Amino acid sequence: MDIKRLSLWEGRNATYMSNDSFSVIIEDQGEVALELSARMANGARISPLSLPYFRGTGSGVYSDENSTWWRSRQGLYQAGGAYFNFPENNEDVINSSNTYWMLRKYGTEDEHHGVWKYSEMKSRAIGNRFHLGRVDLLIPGHNVLYTAIRITNTGDEVLQGSPSWNAMLSSPLVESGSMISTNSKYFSVYPLRSREWGVNRFATGQVFEELKKAPLEGGGIADASIVPPPTGTYDYMIGKFMEKEETRWVSVINPRSQMLFITFTPKMVNEDDYEFPNSTIGENYYGRLDSPWALFDGATPQVMAVTAGFNSGPKGTKNLSLKPGESKNIFIGSAFTHYTNPRLSLGFYNNEVSEDGFVFKRTKSSVLIPADTAFKALRKLSKRVFFLGSDSIMR
Repeated sequence: MDIKRLSLWEGRNATYMSNDSFSVIIEDQGEVALELSARMANGARISPLSLPYFRGTGSGVYSDENSTWWRSRQGLYQAGGAYFNFPENNEDVINSSNTYWMLRKYGTEDEHHGVWKYSEMKSRAIGNRFHLGRVDLLIPGHNVLYTAIRITNTGDEVLQGSPSWNAMLSSPLVESGSMISTNSKYFSVYPLRSREWGVNRFATGQVFEELKKAPLEGGGIADASIVPPPTGTYDYMIGKFMEKEETRWVSVINPRSQMLFITFTPKMVNEDDYEFPNSTIGENYYGRLDSPWALFDGATPQVMAVTAGFNSGPKGTKNLSLKPGESKNIFIGSAFTHYTNPRLSLGFYNNEVSEDGFVFKRTKSSVLIPADTAFKALRKLSKRVFFLGSDSIMR
C-alpha cells in the first residue's frame, strides 16, 4: 500500500494511492480522478478514464492564457476523469468539480491496512453556503476506489441541489463491441442542450425498459448496450433504479480485451444517507460537433467516449434538500480490472451482487470482482474521519 503527493502541471497537485494491483491519481483541482489503473494480462498498465485533448492544465481558469474562452466553460476546464458534481452539473456555476479542494488528512486504515485521504471544499459562490468533505479509500485485494462525500448546509436557509457522479471512459476500454450494462430500468433519452451541437441516435422523450431495445430517432430499435462503430451521434440517457436494488451499478466491459469497469452506489441505510435514484449513460460516438469537442463549432468531432454514473434527476431539478446545519452522506465505488477466462470474451448474461463483490456470469463461466458492496469499511472510516474533521466544517 502506498500514498503520496504529486506535482502535476503549473502548480496543480494530486494524491497518488495504490495497493498491489490498483492505483489512483486524484488531483486537488475539482477532486477529479485522473487515473484508475490496473495491470492487464499482457503486462500493460491501463486506465479506462478519458482525459480529452482540450482539458486545461494551468493553475486555474482565470490564469490560463486562453482565459477569455475558458471563463464561459469552467466545467470543461476540468473535463474528463471521474468526478462528483454539486450543487448541480452546470458549467456556468462554481461547483465541486471545477473549484479547488484542500487535502486535510491522510493515513492508514487499521482493520484492512488500507490507505485513505480526507479533503474539503468550501463553496465560493454567493448564496451557496455549503461544505463538502470527501474520504477516498483503497484496501488490499480490491481494484476499487471507495469514495464517501458529506454535504453540509452551513447557511441559514434551506440548501437545494442535484448531486451527480460521472466517470468519462474511452479507449482502450471503449471501442466497437464494448458492452454497457446497469441494473436500472425505464430509460429515457434527453434532447441536446442549448450549447450542445450534434445529432441524437435514439428518440428523445420516449421511455423504454431495456438498453437492448432503444427506439431510434428515425424509427425502429437498436441495442444501446453495445458500442457500435462511430455513428456521429451523441445521446444522454438516464435510467430509474427500482426500490429493491440494494446496490445500484453501471458497468462497461470490453470482452475482446477482457477489461471491466463498474461504478456502484448503495441504497440508503439510514437517514444520514443520500441515495441516487438514477443511472446516467452518455454515448458520444464522435457526435459532439460543438467546440471544444470539435476544433470549432461544426468541425470534425474529436472525442469518442462513454460516460457512466448516477444523478438525481434531469438538469434543473433540485432533489436534495438540506435544512440549516443538516448533512447527508453519499457513497460511491469505482472498480477497474481485467479477467482471464476466455469463455467470457463472448460477453456476460448477468451480474450477481453479494457482500463479497460482483459475479459476472455466462452460463457456467463466471468472474468475481472483489468489492465491499455494502461499504462497511468506508462507512466505519468516514464516520470517524468526518467526526474528527467537524471542527473545520463550520468555520
